[in-house]
Order: sequence, then structure tokens, then C-alpha cells
Amino acid sequence: MKNISLVLNAVLLVGLGLLYFLHFNSKGGSSNHDSSKGMASSSELKVAYVNIDSILFNYKLSVELNDALVKKQSNMKSKLEKEGMDFQKDAQIFQEKVQKGIFLTQQRAEEAQQDLMARQQELQQLEYEYTNQLSAEQQKMNAQLFDSITNYIKDYNTPERFQIILGHSLGGNMLYGSEQLSITNEVIEGLNKRYAKKD
Repeated sequence: MKNISLVLNAVLLVGLGLLYFLHFNSKGGSSNHDSSKGMASSSELKVAYVNIDSILFNYKLSVELNDALVKKQSNMKSKLEKEGMDFQKDAQIFQEKVQKGIFLTQQRAEEAQQDLMARQQELQQLEYEYTNQLSAEQQKMNAQLFDSITNYIKDYNTPERFQIILGHSLGGNMLYGSEQLSITNEVIEGLNKRYAKKD
């Protein structure tokens, strides 16, 4: 769960930085000779930030996507545990048969052992496939959230009120930001209103 949050934070932070770069790069490219036109003075620079962790915990789309991923992970874990318990049970029965000499021939005992080994490999393969499925789902979820949040922030800042909107998260690069510069609550409210209209 922590890993999901950290990955989302990193993706969103990089995306917001990229938007910032593209925004200034496109405006500043045409005025190479006159730097005063392409860049605002420090007294004019308007900065805001959003708390990414708060958005991820309070944005309804994020909550729903995360709940769906956790449910899928739980279902896969339950299936793996059931298959694993069945395998352990059959392996124990095999051991008991070997110890009691129940197998009629050595060949039959070897066949039963090979069947168990094949099942063990199938279990390992299933675990690998589930891990890959969850990873792909998580990447898809991250991309969807990143797209939704960055598009909303672009609309939110039109017409331009801020030259820079940073993403702040626990353990991120921004060590301090005045609460007066935070637009987190407005962004969460706007994201949820927009999401409610889509339902």
C-alpha cells in the first residue's frame, strides 16, 4: 500500500515538473534576445502547490481505483493461498504413502512425485502472472490519475493565475511551503465535482 502511494507521488511530481518546464519552454522560446519578455521578475512570479498525498487520499477517483486494486490483490492472494494449501495437503499425503509403502511400484511413486513437482511449478507461474497483472493494473491506474489530475490543474489555472504549481508530498523535494500558497483543498473539491458529473 505504501509502495502504491510512493509510486503515485513520484509520477505526479515528475509530471507537474514536466508541465512547468513545457509551459515556460514554449513561452520563453520565441524571445531569446529579450529575456525580460520571456521571464517574469521574482516579484511577479506567482507560485502555488498541491499536497499530492491529500489529493490521492481524498480524490474519489483515486480512492475507487485504489480500492479496486486492493480487492483484486486480495482475491489473487486468496486463490494462491487456497492452491498452496491444496498442494501442501497432497504433498503430505504423498509423503505418508511413500513412508507406508502404499505405492505398488517405484515407477508409480516417481510419477506421483513428478505430478507434484509440475503442480509446484504451476503455482510459481501463477504467482508470477498475478504479480505482473497487479503491476500492469497499478501502472494503468497511475497513468489515469496522473492524466486526470494534470488536466484538471491545467483547466484550473486557465486563465493563468500561477506561473508555477508544484506537487508536494512526504519525502519529496519541497521542504517547506506556506499554507497560503496551498491550493490543495480547491483542487480536491474541483476534481471531485468534475468526477461526480461523469457518473
